[in-house]
Amino acid sequence: MKLWIYLLVLALAAYSVSSMDNNNRNNRNNRNRNGRQQGNRNRRPNRNQNRNRRPKAGGGGGGCGGGKEPNHKYQGKDFLVSWRVGCSKFTQSEGESFCRANGMRAISLDSSAKEREFLGLIAKDRQRYFWTGGKVNRVNIRWPSGKRYNNVNWSNTGGAKPPRPQPDNREGDEECVAVLNNFYKDGIRFHDVQCRHTKPVICES
Repeated sequence: MKLWIYLLVLALAAYSVSSMDNNNRNNRNNRNRNGRQQGNRNRRPNRNQNRNRRPKAGGGGGGCGGGKEPNHKYQGKDFLVSWRVGCSKFTQSEGESFCRANGMRAISLDSSAKEREFLGLIAKDRQRYFWTGGKVNRVNIRWPSGKRYNNVNWSNTGGAKPPRPQPDNREGDEECVAVLNNFYKDGIRFHDVQCRHTKPVICES
């Protein structure tokens, strides 16, 4: 009889130890799960990684490349006005690259009629300025079209002190031709500008 009682006590003791081990294991697992879930809730996205995925702003942003459709027509020719597609910050060479990427070249304002058309366009759109494809040396303009036309509406003022008529090569290497809309309270006029400045561009087919 004593032997049966002894065996029963041993069995109960073994059962108690096993139950305690299982409970301890379950508690540890629950703590680990809760810790992982809490850590996931507290973990915030890395903002630097998100910033790195954004397109760079150069040229008015990551969408200022090829694949743009013409958005202006004049005398049967197609033109692409970059500010109408949200692209407004090109150096002059970047503007030329943008035009090439869209199968065009920077505009040549190489006639009085064409000049009137696009000076009227900048007034209508209330745009402050744009690059042409022209390069100036003294008063001689070289247009991408190859045509010779120097009788543009140069401004009679600029950023020099005292003001000087354009082209004045004020900064020493102002070889790029831009159209400015009343920038110096002078109306819509032509200026020679350093090519490093940023502006939108008009491209022509």
